Amino acid sequence: MMQRAARRNPCSDLSDDRLEILREIAKMQMGHGLDYDSKIMDRARNRSVERFRRSQERKEQAESQLEELSAEQMQEAVEKLLSSQGSLEEILEGMTRQAERLSLEAEVEELNRESQGVIKNDFDDILSEFGQRGLTDARKPKLTLTSKGAQLLGKGFLSRILQRLARHGVGPHRIEEVGHGAMLASTIRPYEAGDPYERISIEKSLLATLERGGRPGDFRVDDFRVFEAVHSTEVVFGVLVDQSASMNRAGKLEAAVETGLALAELMRSQFPEDRLRILAFSEEVREVVPWELPELVVPMGYTDIRGALREFRLAVAHEAGNKQAHLITDSAPNFEDGEYVGFERALAGVVEEAQRYRAAGIVLNIVMLDEDDKLREMAKAIARENLGRVFFVRPGQLGDALVEDYLMSKKEFLRF
Repeated sequence: MMQRAARRNPCSDLSDDRLEILREIAKMQMGHGLDYDSKIMDRARNRSVERFRRSQERKEQAESQLEELSAEQMQEAVEKLLSSQGSLEEILEGMTRQAERLSLEAEVEELNRESQGVIKNDFDDILSEFGQRGLTDARKPKLTLTSKGAQLLGKGFLSRILQRLARHGVGPHRIEEVGHGAMLASTIRPYEAGDPYERISIEKSLLATLERGGRPGDFRVDDFRVFEAVHSTEVVFGVLVDQSASMNRAGKLEAAVETGLALAELMRSQFPEDRLRILAFSEEVREVVPWELPELVVPMGYTDIRGALREFRLAVAHEAGNKQAHLITDSAPNFEDGEYVGFERALAGVVEEAQRYRAAGIVLNIVMLDEDDKLREMAKAIARENLGRVFFVRPGQLGDALVEDYLMSKKEFLRF
């Protein structure tokens, strides 16, 4: 097998601090507030301190200018009064530089109102850099990442994930073949020892039996005919993200968003022949493109896992390649076809859909973000119907687990 040419690790052209700010913007877009120790808050506080310091310096300077101007005007008034050039009132009204004095007084008054705490302008100044670079769009009702910003964020996430995986030996080594990688060709040949039974053509085997003079059911090993297999290295990788209420806790939804962005960047930059499909679901299911992931919010509804599985299966039904789906959830199904049906009935539907996956040659992996015993058994039961696997991971491990699983599914040497 030929080796893929060595490629460098994708990396962000942002500093770690700026990447973290971009990540916090994504969290804000998803409806989360800023933590006290967040990078944006930290910079806003520093910005407010610097702004207030400059305002106090300018206030002292303006007050000094105002004192000098007052002294000059007073001296001018005294000189005119002594030379009998008019009454004191007339002299004061006709004094020069009166407009400058009024301007300085107004400026001092304005500087006295300067806030010592964090204000909106402090945030705007910090975030303006990202808007100027086309990474955010402030014209919408709330600050949002542009597609360029989401892609750059995915690049940063991917770089961190690959660095962590490299420390665990995931990199330039032989990858074992996994999953359902072979498609059936139209070519038929005699059965050979070791051929998978599912590739046997009953129709052609029966014809071979009849041609030698045998009767239906009188099969011999020499009668069996099998379809040739066409192996594909292309991968159709599905990520099905649960949006139920519990996903809003412990950073679960944010981890799913970051994982999707990292996978999208990995495929875009390293494996453009592969395809990523991302579906978000609660009571309804919708497919999203990667850069839309930061727009995901939790709708606080029920959970229709079967609907999400069915949507992905139908979407990839006519696509070539190795098809895999990763169901990311932390809850049990309870909703189906527009109505609440409870756990038992919903689970039966999910198991039935897992069986359809197996018949369609789609590997279904369950990524469980909760350690509840009931959910663990449910995940194992679903996986057994499909011969898929179950991942029990914490939110912070999600990106590493899915990126590693994707890399391990490639049938070639992987070099970065």
